[in-house]
Amino acid sequence: MELGVKKKRGDRRLPTISGFLSFLVALISLAGLNVALLIKEKVFPGVFIIQLPIVGFFLGVIGLFTLKRSRLYAIWGLSLNIFLLIFTLLMIISSLGINYKP
Repeated sequence: MELGVKKKRGDRRLPTISGFLSFLVALISLAGLNVALLIKEKVFPGVFIIQLPIVGFFLGVIGLFTLKRSRLYAIWGLSLNIFLLIFTLLMIISSLGINYKP
């Protein structure tokens, strides 16, 4: 009994550009959020908190619908952008629950 030799596939699946951009936007948003939290800024920059994750979300959705391409970066970018949007929503809801005057 002989072991079969696997041939290398020449048609490797390339990642989608929109999926990669979604992942890149998510990393930039996470870096901006971390910098804003580290310097204890009272007013967070809205670009890193709301606008970039929404753009990354739509890029990730577009990256999921491409055919014959790898969707790895699209899934990662979509999940990170959804995390950022949920984090922002929970941060706003928890800040509204604070009583300033007891």
